[in-house]
Amino acid sequence: MRKLFIAASVALALGGCAQLQNAWSVITSSSVPPGLVIVSGNTVDAIEATATNYLSLPRCTGKNGPICRSPAATAQLIPAVRAMRVARNNLEQFLSDHPGQLANKGLYDALQAATKTVQDIIAQYNIGA
Repeated sequence: MRKLFIAASVALALGGCAQLQNAWSVITSSSVPPGLVIVSGNTVDAIEATATNYLSLPRCTGKNGPICRSPAATAQLIPAVRAMRVARNNLEQFLSDHPGQLANKGLYDALQAATKTVQDIIAQYNIGA
C-alpha cells in the first residue's frame, strides 16, 4: 500500500490527472490480489493430485491392461508438475515476504503458464478421464 501511495504522489507531483491514471494503470496491471493467488494455489493442489495419482499407476508395457501410465506422458508430466510447484512456491513466498501487499504479476503469470502446461498434458493424454 505504501508503494501505491508513493507512486500516486509522484504522479501528482509530475502534474495532471493523465499522469495519475497512467501510474495507476501501471501499478494495477503489474499486481494481482492475494485472494487470486490463494485460488490459484488451490487449483495447483488439485491438478497436482491428479498428476500424482496418474504417476502412481504402473508403467504401460503393452501387456498390462488399459490402466497404466504412458512413458511419453510421464516424460512430459514430471517436469511440468515440478515447474508448476516452483511457480506456486515462488508466488506464495512473495506473499509471505510482503504481507498485505498485492502479489507480483510476473510470478502470477509464470504460475498460470505452468498450470496451463500441466492441464494441456492432462488433456492430451486423457488423464483422469
